[in-house]
Amino acid sequence: MITEILVKKDRMGLVIDDWMECGECDLTLRMSKTTGCRVIETTDALYAERIVSYLRAAEKVNVKQSIKSKK
Repeated sequence: MITEILVKKDRMGLVIDDWMECGECDLTLRMSKTTGCRVIETTDALYAERIVSYLRAAEKVNVKQSIKSKK
């Protein structure tokens, strides 16, 4: 499961500072089609919940099921 969180650019510093202090997961940062926003992707549901609830940095959240490759 991949969680995509849309965050305004001015709130990104708060998220990155928090992640550097206590985050033990991988984050992927990318540009967004929405002006003035960035997207954070993570597979860690607990840290995604921290961004949404504790840091209150999320504008929008999208949860996608990851597609596993077939052998």
